[in-house]
Amino acid sequence: MRIPRNLTPAPWRDGYVTYRRFWLDAFLKEFAPEMLGVVIDLGGKRSQKRGTFEPPEHQADRWLYVNLDIQTQPNVFADVTKTPLKTKIADVIICTEVLEHLPNPQDCVNEISRLLHDGGAAFVTTPFIYPVHGDPQDYQRFTEDGLRNLFRDFKSVEVYRMGGYAGVMGLMLELGIPGIEGHSIPEKFMRWAMKWVSRWLCRYDIAQFGMESKTWSAFTTGYFVRVVR
Repeated sequence: MRIPRNLTPAPWRDGYVTYRRFWLDAFLKEFAPEMLGVVIDLGGKRSQKRGTFEPPEHQADRWLYVNLDIQTQPNVFADVTKTPLKTKIADVIICTEVLEHLPNPQDCVNEISRLLHDGGAAFVTTPFIYPVHGDPQDYQRFTEDGLRNLFRDFKSVEVYRMGGYAGVMGLMLELGIPGIEGHSIPEKFMRWAMKWVSRWLCRYDIAQFGMESKTWSAFTTGYFVRVVR
């Protein structure tokens, strides 16, 4: 169990996207000091970024974004499963919210292994309890066991939950608010109630995370993975 030190009890501020993104940014900030040397962001966006995490590009020798979306201005226009980069070129690889969009995620994991030098680290995230979101497709979700299997050939695999049961409930309410589109008093009240119940649940999740019952600990919005080649 690892809880990012920069989790705040009230994350709703400039740059906030969703409760899940809040956890993702918190974990990236937690491990930012390790992002040194040659860093490759597979599927990352050089422009049109989301969230509050600011990549510490200043502390790296080189920071490359690999993406097939030209609008994100990648340094390398390529498929994340088959890049033109040299073998063992990277000290660190970041791959957030990508694996669920690949029909064969093992190919991306194998590419991470090829690009990392021995002892290099990768930071990977993937959602678990989260709506289908095509980008352009959405193929699967992974459990902790599934992720450990994907990275089975790495020297070290650490898997961390990103929020618990109360956070999942809060996230579902938060994401459901735009689905109430009318302007009647009941619909306005429903949106207002969902917003504040969602925030209370997320606050509770942050306060109780790591102390939940066994039943509640089986729930999460997704996983943050740190692996070492």
